[in-house]
Amino acid sequence: MAIISPFNSIFNKSTNMPSYNAFILTSFLTQAIYFIHYHSASALSTPTSPLKTPNSSSHKSSNVNPKSPIVTTGVDIQAWGNAFNNCPKELPPTIVPLPDLPSDFPTGTYYRNGHARFYADDGTPVLHPFDADGMIVAMTFDSTTKQMLFRNRFVESEGYLADKATGGMSERGLFGTMKTGGLLNNAFRMGYKHVANTNVIHAGDDLYALWEGGKPYVLDPLTLRNKGGPGKVGMTDLNGLVDENFSAHPRYDPVRKTYVNFGSVFNPIKSEFKVSLYEVDAETFRSRNPSPTIPNFVLGAPALLHDFILTENYCIFNINDTKINTAAAIKAMLGLGGFAGSLEVNDSAETTNIVLIPRSLFNEEQSSVDSINLFDDERIIVMPIDRHFNFHYANAYEDDDGSVVFDTVQIDGMELATDNNDGKPIWLKENPFDAVAPSRMVRYKLDLQLKTLAIGTPPSVLTSRLPEFPSIPRDVSIRKHRYVYPVTARKKVDVNPKERGMGGPVGGIAKIDAIDPSNNEYFSFEPYEFPSECVLCPKIGKVVSKPEEEDGCYLLLNIVNGRDLTTDLAIFDVEGKGALEKGPVLRFQLPVFVPHMLHGCFSEGVTFDFDAVSTE
Repeated sequence: MAIISPFNSIFNKSTNMPSYNAFILTSFLTQAIYFIHYHSASALSTPTSPLKTPNSSSHKSSNVNPKSPIVTTGVDIQAWGNAFNNCPKELPPTIVPLPDLPSDFPTGTYYRNGHARFYADDGTPVLHPFDADGMIVAMTFDSTTKQMLFRNRFVESEGYLADKATGGMSERGLFGTMKTGGLLNNAFRMGYKHVANTNVIHAGDDLYALWEGGKPYVLDPLTLRNKGGPGKVGMTDLNGLVDENFSAHPRYDPVRKTYVNFGSVFNPIKSEFKVSLYEVDAETFRSRNPSPTIPNFVLGAPALLHDFILTENYCIFNINDTKINTAAAIKAMLGLGGFAGSLEVNDSAETTNIVLIPRSLFNEEQSSVDSINLFDDERIIVMPIDRHFNFHYANAYEDDDGSVVFDTVQIDGMELATDNNDGKPIWLKENPFDAVAPSRMVRYKLDLQLKTLAIGTPPSVLTSRLPEFPSIPRDVSIRKHRYVYPVTARKKVDVNPKERGMGGPVGGIAKIDAIDPSNNEYFSFEPYEFPSECVLCPKIGKVVSKPEEEDGCYLLLNIVNGRDLTTDLAIFDVEGKGALEKGPVLRFQLPVFVPHMLHGCFSEGVTFDFDAVSTE
């Protein structure tokens, strides 16, 4: 399932907003009474569920459309549901022998972040995976000794520690999870839990756990514990740079050796959605400027911004026509739905706006880049293109002719699945992909002079095999690229891109040739196995920024076995035609079950003294 955007709550996460809360309560009182009266008792009680064991999922798929990829690709939908199970334990640094690790595999550490705690200690489930606590998994490789140092730990966030102390759900989730205690303990509570579960970045001597609804947590790269202490004190504002939120999708610039990112927050009193842009040094993860300029652009309604792309000269966003769904917002206030579901994309709109913001704004005076109106400011390029929605981009670059080229995974519409009427997690619902449109990877070429799609180069579909999580080697970012590595469906699918219910779990990976898609390569896993996002690391001696060596990489990913509740790590050699289709050069079972997770990175050169730090 596609990753849901970082909608930073329809309401400010601070509860110190009495004037706004009073306005909400007064305006919607009669409708609120209606919802309370007509909702079933199951929706008003605290949902509970025992921890699952393999093959015990109550998920049913008897009414699935026979044309759905759930049927046509042969995926084991019960195994997919089973894999939403808690990671059973945290392991300290543990040495794992890898006698078959390739000799040209680089020394470094593979980090992964993701939701890994779907049930509280009392059995209460989160209702959406994105409300589950984040956990970091780290694997440090040494090809000279043929060993790996494995460890995993939950991010010691304030909410995670509170949940462990109480045994239940201590706070509401942004995507519909209820606080323990039933309706009265959830209604009109506007706060939500910081789950630190989306991405992880290594910089300098620190590790950063990212989630777009708050500030980063700073971790020790070896122990994975909070550097600043457990709970809220473990967060950082990056030396005062970040005021509210810091997105989970920083984009790397290998030329300037910086990360560019954004943060967004909605002010309901002003009806103003502000997006701030940040640039930090890739080593220190702080601004190089003691008084940095922070460009801010403002929209009149919340936008669904989860990812963006970077080029040498531009930050690029896809901005849809959105609005707040009043009924969904009322339900969210009453604890009957997630705040994130209150945002609605206008599916009847004819266009989507591609917005190009010059990176030169980082060099201007702060007063000239505050409250930028994207549609009136002559410094900003706004380009209407065919309507679509996207969660993730692969990459963008500026071509020799001055055009901008980018690859994106797009879908026809957006479905957040945050309604918790029946108190069931989405993986236990019947037909959880009913409203999900199929995804495609599409390449666009933009003419910046004409502010249109490049004439003679229409958008081209690179793959329609339900791609998601498109990845490239880090040093290829903002550079001209040929290959993209997404997760995909297990088999080829033949679906209408506008037909809902034609999505499904991923079961394979691909090497997409953006120049000639007829050369695309695919590899499929067993029906009960589900791959994570691919992470690329260059082979020793390869320079992936050179076009002829771009695919000189190893590809790493987790493979979750939902039938047996085990997780493997697989390493693929993707260099050369047909390499990916040969299968992994190394695959082994991890020492602990790791569930479906999200984004990760490979940090070359990050290593430790295995014997000194290992407990086993």
